[in-house]
Amino acid sequence: MSQPIVLVVDDEENLRRVLGREIARMGYRARLASNGDEALALLQREDVAVVLLDLRMPGRDGLDVLREVKARWPLVEVVMLTGHGSIETAIAAIRAGAYDYQQKPCHLDELEVVIGKALERRALGERSRLLGDPTRDATIEWGTSSAMARVRHDLHKVAPTDAPVLVLGESGTGKELIARELHALSKVAQGPFVTVNCGAIAPSLVASTLFGHEKGAFTGADQRRLGLMEVADGGTLFLDELGDLPLDVQVQLLRFLQFGEVLRVGATEPVRVRVRVVAATNVDIDAAVAAGELREDLLYRLDTVRLTLPPLRQRPGDVRLLVARFLEEMEAKGRPRRSFTPGAQALLEAHDWTGNVRELRATVERLCILSDVDTIDEAEVRARLRGGRHAAAPPGELELITMREMEQRLIVLALRRHKGDKPAAARALGIALKTLYNKIKAYDIDVLGAVRGEVGATP
Repeated sequence: MSQPIVLVVDDEENLRRVLGREIARMGYRARLASNGDEALALLQREDVAVVLLDLRMPGRDGLDVLREVKARWPLVEVVMLTGHGSIETAIAAIRAGAYDYQQKPCHLDELEVVIGKALERRALGERSRLLGDPTRDATIEWGTSSAMARVRHDLHKVAPTDAPVLVLGESGTGKELIARELHALSKVAQGPFVTVNCGAIAPSLVASTLFGHEKGAFTGADQRRLGLMEVADGGTLFLDELGDLPLDVQVQLLRFLQFGEVLRVGATEPVRVRVRVVAATNVDIDAAVAAGELREDLLYRLDTVRLTLPPLRQRPGDVRLLVARFLEEMEAKGRPRRSFTPGAQALLEAHDWTGNVRELRATVERLCILSDVDTIDEAEVRARLRGGRHAAAPPGELELITMREMEQRLIVLALRRHKGDKPAAARALGIALKTLYNKIKAYDIDVLGAVRGEVGATP
């Protein structure tokens, strides 16, 4: 399968060439355009996934080009490139449909993460389109369980209000999908939906990322930058992995929830912001409060309505529905048409699915790709299932596991030994802190569970 195309639109030739080279290094196909007209002509010819679009260009400016791109190719994700003094315009661009904005000169590691996230959102939109509903329920399988019926009932009750919502559930149960559904049904559905992964931001940068900073507020702050709360003004702010917020930032968040004001780092005057807050976590939230890891008064502010997503093992009757939907998705993506024997289906329904819906989807896709037959039987399912189902190694031999599983175990072990101290765990593993954050997110590692020994480091 060919790599996604990333289009760079900027009138600065040197910047275009540098970004084109770096995009190729990231593993994508780069296309370059010096102005809006060139970009639109290229979009007509090629299946572009992400556009890096300069705001200030001769002729048609970036906002004008953005509006035409979203009108003609709504699944194309656009990341705005903005120079000094154009932050407010960048926020306007996000409200007009841009996925994100990056200040020039771009930090390449941050840009790489943003492009990856933009591609994930495009894939989600494409799956929704293929299933017939580009907006809401196409991405959520409510199933037949009473627990999910309660979630759906409460979601539809609270969505039209401005009340904060707390979404609880294990990794892979679909908390972000629920947050997006809340946004789609809310009064601010036309505003931005901004996701903040609290566990993927270095602790020293959380306050600046959320609340923004003034020029000179700290070393390296060479210009004013708006925080994600101001970016979300008029829309929904989704705080994922709430339990990873540092305590000092929790105090600032509490003030925002009480007064609707954001105080940028280094500023003296607060800024009024109107935003609907949805928070989510996979930890035991009440235990986190008891352990002093989450402020009780903050929980009271966020916990107006609590939506608790059941793990997949508690809704085994929905596995069959999910598998059928995933098979349709795979076929729509060009995978071979597959089906499961009754015995194979029973195995899937009996599996514990510690990774929940996300793990089930990955397993169905793996079986669709690797199986040599159209009808998949029990033996094939047993061979492809992961997560605690390994055959014992012969005496004197090491157990054979995948590199992914080995990385997961090492990260869990490091987090446990260093009591959740991520910088210390990163040093012990010999990797960059940002790499550790990315792997924790990619592998859905419950940090608090790892510290408590609830997440295994060995089979």
